[in-house]
Amino acid sequence: MKLRFEERPYAGKTFRPRPEIYLDEAAQLLIVATPWGTRAAAKTTIERMTDFLSTREDREATSPFERLSCLSTQANNLRISALLANEAIYREDNLQEYRSGVELFAAVVDDNEIVWIQSGNPQILLGRQNRSLLPLGSQVDLAFDLTPSGEKLFAPLPSQLLGLDTSLNLNINSFRAQPGDRVVLLSHSHLPEALFTMKEAQTDLDQLSRALARIYPDLAFWLGILTFADDANAETSDTSMERNQEQFG
Repeated sequence: MKLRFEERPYAGKTFRPRPEIYLDEAAQLLIVATPWGTRAAAKTTIERMTDFLSTREDREATSPFERLSCLSTQANNLRISALLANEAIYREDNLQEYRSGVELFAAVVDDNEIVWIQSGNPQILLGRQNRSLLPLGSQVDLAFDLTPSGEKLFAPLPSQLLGLDTSLNLNINSFRAQPGDRVVLLSHSHLPEALFTMKEAQTDLDQLSRALARIYPDLAFWLGILTFADDANAETSDTSMERNQEQFG
């Protein structure tokens, strides 16, 4: 199954950092690391994770973190790689005082199963043919948590970050991917209700970003879409994507 990833930031009138993206189609691996503080922390996250995930040595013997029996091999690998990144940022940047942190989404595809981990944004939704968007990983950030009910949302502010503590709270889950599935990744403090009535056909990058900008024109967001396609349909899909990019810039 071929992976295709597209992303777009929206500035609005507030600030939300643009993530560092790592996509390895051969390894079927995607990492989205959003830095709060120095961008170097996001790059460190990707480096530590890919170093561990790419090694051909016995990962259990070379890791200081135990494997959890309730998780699959791929889920354990992702979890341990994130813990290694968390430890690196904590020791290099935040041991004396908080200087940086990273929101994280990472996913790997293994035999049509997508395993993902999450700490903070982006929010995760699944778009499947003839289905409305399904939330897979929803997050409550500090902007939503601290804004008084009925008032305009505060500027984006994360609540879960890698690197702030020696331990790390991670969401870990998986699902069976089908050809045409889209994983919508949205860094946003409040998911508009209109999202949950959209069908998969309405979840292309351009339509979604325009809809979000209309609903919350002042709020910055970042949108990414990971699409799964059969290898047989990959060339046609890539051509269609190139035409859309030429049309909408």
